[in-house]
Amino acid sequence: MPSAATATTRLARHSRAIALACALVCAIWPALAQTPDTPPWEPTTPVLEGAQLALLDAALARLPPQRPGVTDLYVLGVAGDADEEVFRNEVAYLRQLSAQRWDAAGRMLALANQPDTLASEGALPLATYDSLGYALDALGRTLDPREDVLFLYLGSHGVDDSSVYLHTGPDEEDYLAPEDLAQLLDEAGIGNAVIVVSACYSGGFVPALKAANRMIITAARKDRPSFGCGNTDSATWFGRAFLVEALNATNDFAAAFGLARDTVRRREKEEGELPSQPQFFAGKAITTVLARWRAGLPPSAPVPYPFVHSPPAGNSNRKSP
Repeated sequence: MPSAATATTRLARHSRAIALACALVCAIWPALAQTPDTPPWEPTTPVLEGAQLALLDAALARLPPQRPGVTDLYVLGVAGDADEEVFRNEVAYLRQLSAQRWDAAGRMLALANQPDTLASEGALPLATYDSLGYALDALGRTLDPREDVLFLYLGSHGVDDSSVYLHTGPDEEDYLAPEDLAQLLDEAGIGNAVIVVSACYSGGFVPALKAANRMIITAARKDRPSFGCGNTDSATWFGRAFLVEALNATNDFAAAFGLARDTVRRREKEEGELPSQPQFFAGKAITTVLARWRAGLPPSAPVPYPFVHSPPAGNSNRKSP
């Protein structure tokens, strides 16, 4: 668990903080120039205790038990950045999509770094390194690793070493590296898993997570940015193409990735952006499990995306590394 992180891991996370800080300075220098007292960017993980721990325990307690003989899909959505609504929007939509199309009503847990996230449904636990590890441990005890599947959707900014940014508020940020997530999944005893990482440079998660019982989907190659963050759009380019469009056309995650990849490629070409080249891996075992899961799904209609779409505005849509 994160509480037992070694000094080496902490140093690596600090280095990722410096890398992200440098990238952000380049991207938003005009704003920073007007606020010289901006505090330094350093990894600081909020402690999982008190109200946050109670909130997470309550959400986990509401998860229904797995059904023996049925391939249940448990869904974990993570919106990593407190400053941008697109990640929150996608996690909020994932709740509706999984309930209405994947027979997973009640089996979705959301961690989100937005104060007003899903206010109508009550406050949500923050998305931190500790809360993610805690949630995965609980899910590992709930699902059957042999017959059930975890669908993990992680949306945030990415650093050029493929780490994902977890930002809960001013002076509170941390980083999740591909090897960190691999360790958390293994320690939690999560078996079958579909892992989607929507972030810049996220392709580095593929080699770190490869296993026969996993499918890994990323929004970009390990050395490429992806697009659509900021508040000029209601979803990232990959999130809209994969979650909203492709997964309303099919419940086959592999086929949905192919549709989304083609959609993103066309949009990047139209906008004159460097191709992000989304990545995909599927182990032989997870392919068989997912085919069995799809066979048990009832027919369902597409789920409308409830958030207002604003046209993209040039490079402001780029996911800041």
